[in-house]
This record gives sequence, structure tokens and C-alpha cells, in this order.
Amino acid sequence: MSEAPVDLTPDQKRIYALPFMGDAPIPADRDGRVEQDNASFWVILQLFLRAWPYIKPQIFGRWFVPGTGVEGRIADGVGGGGYGFGYAPLLVAGAALAGPLTGLVTLTAEFPMNLLYVAIAGMVICAWPVAFATEKIQTIAAIMLTVTGLAANLIATFVIDGFMDGFYTALVTFACLAGWMLHFRARHGVIEYRLRIQAHLVYYYGIVWVRNFMEIAVGLILADMLYQSILQADPIMPALAALIGAPEMARDVAQTLTQEQRHEVKWLYAKIFFVNVLVLLQIGVAIAYYRVWILQRINQDLRLALLERWHQLSLRYHSDHRVGDSIFRIYQDSAQVTAVIDRLMGVVMACFSYLTCVFLVTLLSPWLGLLASTIVIPALIWARWAMPRMRVRSLAARAATSDVTSRVQESFSAIRLIKAYGAEDRAQARFEEDSIISFHTAYRVRRLIALVTIVMFTIAAAFLLSGEFLMAIWANRSSPTFANELIALVGVSFVVWNLTAFNWTKEQFFGASNNVRSIMRQWLSAQDIAMGLQRVFDILDIAPDITDDPDAIELKGLAREIKYDRVAFAYQDDRPVLKDVSFTAKPGSVTAIVGPTGCGKSSLMSLLLRLYDPAGGTISIDGVDLKRYQVESLRQGIAVALQENVLFALSVRDNIRYVAPNSTDEQVQEAIRVACMDDYVEGLPNGLDTLLGDRGGKLSTGQRQRLSIARAVVRDTPVLILDEPTAALDAATEHHVMANLAEWGRQRAIFLITHRISTIRRADHILYLDDGRIVESGDHETLMARPDGRYRTFVETESNLYRDNLAAAGAENG
Repeated sequence: MSEAPVDLTPDQKRIYALPFMGDAPIPADRDGRVEQDNASFWVILQLFLRAWPYIKPQIFGRWFVPGTGVEGRIADGVGGGGYGFGYAPLLVAGAALAGPLTGLVTLTAEFPMNLLYVAIAGMVICAWPVAFATEKIQTIAAIMLTVTGLAANLIATFVIDGFMDGFYTALVTFACLAGWMLHFRARHGVIEYRLRIQAHLVYYYGIVWVRNFMEIAVGLILADMLYQSILQADPIMPALAALIGAPEMARDVAQTLTQEQRHEVKWLYAKIFFVNVLVLLQIGVAIAYYRVWILQRINQDLRLALLERWHQLSLRYHSDHRVGDSIFRIYQDSAQVTAVIDRLMGVVMACFSYLTCVFLVTLLSPWLGLLASTIVIPALIWARWAMPRMRVRSLAARAATSDVTSRVQESFSAIRLIKAYGAEDRAQARFEEDSIISFHTAYRVRRLIALVTIVMFTIAAAFLLSGEFLMAIWANRSSPTFANELIALVGVSFVVWNLTAFNWTKEQFFGASNNVRSIMRQWLSAQDIAMGLQRVFDILDIAPDITDDPDAIELKGLAREIKYDRVAFAYQDDRPVLKDVSFTAKPGSVTAIVGPTGCGKSSLMSLLLRLYDPAGGTISIDGVDLKRYQVESLRQGIAVALQENVLFALSVRDNIRYVAPNSTDEQVQEAIRVACMDDYVEGLPNGLDTLLGDRGGKLSTGQRQRLSIARAVVRDTPVLILDEPTAALDAATEHHVMANLAEWGRQRAIFLITHRISTIRRADHILYLDDGRIVESGDHETLMARPDGRYRTFVETESNLYRDNLAAAGAENG
């Protein structure tokens, strides 16, 4: 692609930035290379399997216990709590024996009934270890039971003619399911039971299997009716003739159908067709809704887990990562867990359908079966080239889209600054740059999917044409099919290559080809899903820096003192922030922390909250190291009024109660009094129920600051930290607020981080920090008595600045 000319208008730049054809430039630092991909089939599969904890609740469901209700925990797989299902193997064996003994099915060793009995015997054998073996053997036996159960149902549906064998197989299958669904135990001489419910994915795929069986079975019947009975006057299948009460039209009785009988079959075909369409349509709508509902439940569980871990991460992590990136991972990447089931089950279903198609085609011709099988070889070769490229491009696209989200979030957060400095054009240009890169990376992913699909279609077309050519020759010659004796037992007319055999086999052959293409496409998109999950698990894998010790205790309150003993801290090893800091704060005292910008004041208080842990020394409350306290109880005992004055788009009342949701109206009113909010709350349109704009935009800076103080006060904790609490208040309001806080905090330890001299003077103890050390400490009078003291210099400088500002203001007004 040619580079854009210089000196273009913004609109012209956009034209060149979004090319209609070809690749667009992507910065090297925001792109990936195939050589960097170290994933493999097993790595991708492991990423999918890591989603199991969030999928498991929708498979195992929960237990319903009579008299107790639904248990909150996820149901176990096979037992637990004294419950068991030892009755299940006996029930399965009884159902298996009941069929032949009652005459429901014929006891014979002839083909194909012997196949069904072998599969049923496998189900009976596997049922015993599932009920009584160890967990590992139980899992293997459960898988084998599922496989043999599927085989039995396939044989009963498609290989054996009649309906009773299908009913018999379903009876044995339900006996197997009973052991999984219903558990018993004996307790205090009473038999108790529990029932598994809410196993939604099991219900869902059960319905899907039933629908698929209906489609294949009814499709087979309709094809035979249309191409043989209606078009060529061949008699109908014996089972169908018996079902509609017309045995004279059965294939084993009549040689051909009369015109009147063909007309009757035509209307029967129409009825079956429309009833089938109507039933399948309703089932399709129902399972589509059911599927979305299940997937959203799974997505919700992962999203909540991700947000919970995000809250547990230290400020060190949040300082190093853009907020927009976290938003994208929580909202968008986490949604990939819902696609895991679709892709895995889609691939499994496509593989099953493919193998079924190959099997059915092989029954008519081994050469067609071989041809349908070999299409896998070029698909695997093509996949080896495409999959690594898909993973690399997907990661680049997700990172680029995450950058766009971050840019939007940063622009919205800084909208006041952007408008104040007229930086709208620059903000727009930066957003467009990120957006264009995101477009290019996403376009590459879509183009790769299209390329893979087109190539696979071309490969499949070559195989399809070859197979269709062979089928046309055989149909023209009326050649016998390969397994015509087995096919004759089913009752369909495929014993020779006729019109029905040609059309039905062509559909199956096409289905096999489409299934391979579907597997390829779904596994390709699975690479994108896996990369999204990888970004999610990158966060879930981060161990929180601040955790509770195994024997951590609860903080009950503050009785004696808070003590810093030779504390050191650094955000980076080569850049220390605090060095050898020691001091003590007692209940009823006010400690002011002052010093130049960047000296470590806020970091000192962050350590008290255990937002970080010190690199050296200890911090203790009543003689107990902070690390010995439970983190949650520690932070519950400390209230903070932040310098940022973070507010939410809630009512004034809810903003105050945000940190103490259970506080009473009396406590809220007391907090308002202490923070001197009465004057402006009464003037709001709806008082305390007035809704604030995003980030409290309807309030002035001073009003937001007092609301932040009220929020800290209503928490009613033994420790209060105020970070620049009165920076935006006038002198009179500041005096009232500080007087109220002094009265309110008589039994509490209060820490002030401030530059306001009038606020500092009220402190009982002043710590002057510089370069991470406490260079001076004492009360205001003591520190001011030092002729060359750092604190005195600080006070005099601040006072001179204040007088100069007053003089300048007076000169302007004069």
C-alpha cells in the first residue's frame, strides 16, 4: 500500500488510513509475529478446560433436598454427604433383562440385534464402577458408559427396524440417568433422598440430540417416500406401513403401488413434512432461547470472578495498567467463556456428524467413504499454517481494541481538562489513531477467516465433484450398494444405486464435506476465543500482593497506639520512597503529616491501609503487626477522605452511605453536621435525595470535599485519614469543619495530610517528611521555636505566599 501524501486534511487522512484492499501499516510495537506464537493444540485445549469451573455449575446443577430446598453449593458428580446411588447398576441390569424376558424385544444372536445387545451389555458393565469405584475409575467408566449409551441408541434408531427396540434402549438409558439424578441415604433409620436440578447444559444437549435424531430419522423416511414411493411407485417401509395402518402397502407385501395409493402416500408425505417442520421450528426457537440463557449465566460467573480478583489486586498492579484495558478484559474478553461451549460442542458435534456421514456413506460404497475420509488430510495441512497466524493476529486485535477502550475512558475522565485547554483536536487525533489500528488488526483476523474458508471450500469442491461423478455412474447402472443385506434389514430401498440412494448419499457426502469445513472454521475461531480467555486468565493467575495470613485475627478497634517502627518502602527497588520512618499515634490525637510534594506522605498512609506492605520495618496496632490482622477487618476500621473526592452518579444520601450501606439516617445527619454540609444540602432541589451527575459534576469542588469528609465520618471508625481535607474550603468553613472533627474524634486517631497552615496548627503531633524521612516532629509551637527548622521555613513560606495572594487580590479590587 502506498503511503499517504503529506499535508492532507483530516478527512483525506481517514481515506488513506482505511484502505479498501490490502494490508495497512500497524506499528511494530503493537503487532505480533508468528515466531512469537508458542501455543499448540494442547495449549488451546488447556485454556478451554480452564473454563471448566465456570461451566461445571450448569452441568452438575444443584441438589434439591425435600424439607430443606435447593442447596446453594454446586452438586457433586457422583455422591457425597452420605448419599449414594448403589441402586443404579441393579436398575440398569433389571431394565436390560426386562426387555428380552417380557418379550419387548426378541432374544437372538442374529445380526443386527446382537450389536444392540453388546452395546446394552457395555452399559450394564460400566454402571457398576460408576457407582462403586474410586473417583478416577468412576470418570473413565462414566465416559465409557456415555459412549456405549450413544452407540446403543444409534443402533436402535438407524440399524434395527421397528420401534420396540428403540423403546427398550431408551428404558435402559433412563435407568442410567436415574443414578445420576436421584441419590439416597439412610439416616437415623429414615431413608432420605435428593434430586439433581438445574443441570441446564445436560438438559440442553439432551434436547439437541433428540432434535438431531428426529431430523435424521424423519429425513430418511421422507427421502424414501419421495424418491421411491411417490416418484417410482415402490411400496413403503414396513414399519411405516404398520404405523399408518396400511400393511398392504408394505414393501414385503406389495410389488408396486397403485395410482390411488401413490396419491395417498403423497398426502402422508405432506403431513409428515409439515408436522416435522412445525415441531422442529418450535424446538429450535426454544433451545435457542435456552442456550442464550445458559451462556449468560456462565459469563456472569466468570465476570464476577474476574472483577473480584481485580479488586484483590494491589495498587501496584492498577498503577501499571490502563483502566480501559481492565474494562475490556472484564466486559469483552470474559464473554469468550460463553463461546467455549459453543466451539467445543460445535467441534464435537461436527466431528460426530462427520463420522456418522462417513459411516453411512461407507455402507453404500467404501470408495466414497475413503474419499470422504481423505478430505481431512489437506484440512490438517492448511490448519497447521493458519492456526498460529490466527492466534497472533487475534492477540494484536484484542490489545488494539483494548487501547481504544482505554483512550475513550481517559478522554471522558479528562473532559474538563481537554475543553479547558482546547485540546479537542489532539484528543480526536489520538483516538482516531488507536481506532484505525484496531480496525486494521480486526480486519486482518476477518480476512484470514475468509481466506481459510475459501480455500477449504475449494478443496471440498474437488472431493465433492469426484464423489458425485462416481455416484452418478453407479446410479445410472443400478449397481448394488456395498452393505445391501444390512440396508435391506432397515427396510429402505438403498440395496441398489437408485434415485433415492443417489440423492440421499449426495446429501450425506456434502454433509461430510461441510462438517470438515465447519470443524476447520470453528477451530479457527476457537483460537481467537482462546486468546481472549488467555487475557482473562492472565489476571486470574496474578496472586494478590496483600493477603491474609492463615491465622490472621480480626481488628476489634484501637485501644493504645498505632506505631511505625523503622518503616521503609519503595515502589521500585532502585527508588526508595520511605526510609527509616518511626512514630506513634494514640487515640484522641491528631497527627499532621506535612512536607514537600513527593516526599511520601500519601504512601505513609497507604501502608496503614495495607494497600502496600512495607519493604522494611513494621507497622503495628496495639502491639500487633498489621500483617497479623485480617485485611478486610483492618480496612473496615479505617476511614479515608481522599484528595480526589471521588463521587458517584447516585443521590447525595447514597454517596454518603456508599462506604457504610447500613448506616442509619441519624448517623448520616451527624456526618452532615460534622462536615458542615447543612448549608448547601438544604438548597439542593431534593435535599439528600438529589441525584448527582457523573463524578459529582453538579457540586462545586468545596461541596464535593465536604461530602467526602461526611462519607468518612459516617463510617464511624477508630482511625480517620484526611488527605488535603480542607484545600478547597474558605477559612470560615475550614474552621467549623476542623472544630467539629476535633470534637468528633476525641477517642479516635486522626491523620491529616495537608499544606494548610490553619489546619496543621490544630494537630497534636506534626511530622515533617522530606526525602522519605521524618526530619522533624513535635507540636506547632515546638517546631516553630527552631530558628532554622524545616517546618518553620515551610510555615513562613506558606504564610508569605498567602499574604502576597491577599495583597494581589486587594490590588485588583482596589
